[in-house]
Amino acid sequence: MINRHVWQRWWRFKRYLNVANLPAHNVACPCCGTQVSLPSLGQAQRANCPQCGELLVKIQSNPFVAPLAFVSAGWILMLLVGTQFYLGMDMMGVVSEHLTLIDVFDNLRRHEYGFLATVMLLLVFFTPVLFLSMFMYVHIALYQQVNLPFVNTITRHMIRIKPWLMVDVFFIATLVAIVKIAAISEVSFGPAFALIFAYAVTLIHMGQMVNPHWIFYQLAKLDPEHKVFVRTQHRHDVINCRRCLYDQPATQDDCHICGASLYHRRPYSIQQSLAILLAACILFIPSNVYTMMRTESLTADVQSNVIDGIFILWNENDRLVAVIIFTVSLVIPIAKIIMMGILLYSAKFRLLLHAKTLSKMYHFVEFIGRWSMIDIFVIIILMAVYRTNLAQVTPGLASIYFTFVVFATMVSAEALDIRLIWDKQRQADAAGEQHERA
Repeated sequence: MINRHVWQRWWRFKRYLNVANLPAHNVACPCCGTQVSLPSLGQAQRANCPQCGELLVKIQSNPFVAPLAFVSAGWILMLLVGTQFYLGMDMMGVVSEHLTLIDVFDNLRRHEYGFLATVMLLLVFFTPVLFLSMFMYVHIALYQQVNLPFVNTITRHMIRIKPWLMVDVFFIATLVAIVKIAAISEVSFGPAFALIFAYAVTLIHMGQMVNPHWIFYQLAKLDPEHKVFVRTQHRHDVINCRRCLYDQPATQDDCHICGASLYHRRPYSIQQSLAILLAACILFIPSNVYTMMRTESLTADVQSNVIDGIFILWNENDRLVAVIIFTVSLVIPIAKIIMMGILLYSAKFRLLLHAKTLSKMYHFVEFIGRWSMIDIFVIIILMAVYRTNLAQVTPGLASIYFTFVVFATMVSAEALDIRLIWDKQRQADAAGEQHERA
């Protein structure tokens, strides 16, 4: 039996290691571009930008062991969620089959709704599995302190796919669909319904564990060819990588730490973001004009677009569902487009609000963008559950257009370099100071 005091000393030794520390150094904030002097940081410590509040670095309290525990739990939950009974329905004595998530996907595929099947496969299955695989690979390298092949490239792509993990969105969409189903039939729940919530929470927590600045510092120490240059004073002959936040010679095109492209400000950022946003505006029109969902039953055959569907739900006293669909299908997309327009105008011409307010607006657009997929996932769930002789739901053409609207607004936000807005703020502040002196 291990002595209690020996166990405590071993845990303390494993938990708090000097190898996890970051030395004091300077970085440029990826949000506002402010030069920040970071102190030496250890486990369970974090640092934010004093100008805009952006998180610069966060070191987990147990950064080597805890991620492997969470990724192991993630794999187990993923397998159980995909194979166990998820939802079922009993309507007027007609019991639908006990569906698993794989059955939901297979129903879409068999009934030739290939686009929605692909969307579900990518966002609910493939992307989370890819993230789990990358997360495990990177943290095995960190735990074992070995330089595994292509680990830097895998880390960079792991960071980029985080916004596309939509298991939590799918779970909320299930709750919305259940409110609709429960109004006319009895719903049965399987083990996967509870497990998917745990799976979503696990993925969210794993995403929060990923801090590029700390991870790339640890990985660079494992590669003798890639030395991290940490500066303690401002220099003009270097450029700060926006992905990993480490300095590189200004003459380089790519960061030798993380492999990302180097630039003072992202080239053609405003033009790319505006072009994608205009595409979203164009696609938004047919997404609200064409049929979003068709409901066939023994007594009726109803085809409805987004607006019609909201009024039908409201008149049928499904007002909670109506409000949710109205919010995610109309309010959020329109708000995203308007806010992105404000951000682009401010970055190109003149500030409409203070840069700090615009930064908060930008992060809100980034956060809220993926939640519009609730409407599409609701249709997918209803289509899978309502597949009986008494009633069935089929998606309409608008579902395809609306999915592209969601994707376009997300990519538009990602393409905008928010530092351009802070550049405008500095120019405005400098002009104001000169005016006061004059």
